[in-house]
Amino acid sequence: MKPNAWINSLQASDFLTKQLAAWPLAKQNYIALKSVYTKSVELKNFTIKIQCNPTRISSSCAKTEPTHIQERKCFLCLENQPTEQFRLFFGSHYYFLCNPYPIFPEHFTIVSRKHIDQQILSRIEDFLDLTKRLDKFTIFYNGPKSGASAPDHAHFQAVTRNSMPLDREWEQQMIRYGKSVWEENNGNIHTLENYLRNGFIIQAKTKKTAISLFEKIYACLHIEEGDMEPMMNIFGQYVDNSWVIIIIPRKKHRPKQFYATGDERLITSPGVADIGGVFITPREEDFNKITPDILEDIYTQICFDDSEITKFAEQLTVNQK
Repeated sequence: MKPNAWINSLQASDFLTKQLAAWPLAKQNYIALKSVYTKSVELKNFTIKIQCNPTRISSSCAKTEPTHIQERKCFLCLENQPTEQFRLFFGSHYYFLCNPYPIFPEHFTIVSRKHIDQQILSRIEDFLDLTKRLDKFTIFYNGPKSGASAPDHAHFQAVTRNSMPLDREWEQQMIRYGKSVWEENNGNIHTLENYLRNGFIIQAKTKKTAISLFEKIYACLHIEEGDMEPMMNIFGQYVDNSWVIIIIPRKKHRPKQFYATGDERLITSPGVADIGGVFITPREEDFNKITPDILEDIYTQICFDDSEITKFAEQLTVNQK
């Protein structure tokens, strides 16, 4: 990402204030966010926050089949953005936007200036640059079949740090249950286990090391036939002059409850926020019927268990020989 315009965390917050003053719809949705229903569910050694957020109903119900994508106008393309939408240049390839349908108190979308598929491997350096520049935020990546509402347009998200349980739990979880997979001078990889949303944690002091470690994990993950990349969600933080990158591989996008009928029906299309521990329910009826058993069942369907993560880790080691 060669810079021709940069934004830091303070500038991002100021930008949101100016945007909300000029866009009634966005302002209304950010105000409404303060009164959404929330509750916390304790699962073993971690917490899931459930949020009833009706503004997310369209994205939760949206289909991602190619025919549907081709039929609709891409809402991230410049020519299709609302006239009220402010934008800033970010680096040489991105626009910085406020998300008008927020899940978090500060919620931004960083979109490619070109209409190009959502793929991470060629953009991991951009992800790391973004994480370092916006060091007061957590940076998201939703894979094209792992919750991305625009799988045909490359983008990242930035949200309020520590608003997800994962932000606060990953380190203790790693210390208690994680296994060291790879160690080198400027970085390491540990597993994230016993968490229902298992995966890998990269800690790196240099960008070069972070990229190298990410590529090692990427190479050991399975790509389904016809897919562009392994299904995954990614979280990034820049803390104490180091990167922390959390990669959660995915089995599937939606659980069986999404396709059920009657009382078994539950509208959920888990994306990166849900994987981070903020489970979004756009309907109040779903919010009311969620139980710990239902949550555990959903996460078990869409994420890998400890033994499967161990197999990925073993493959990573084999790849280096």
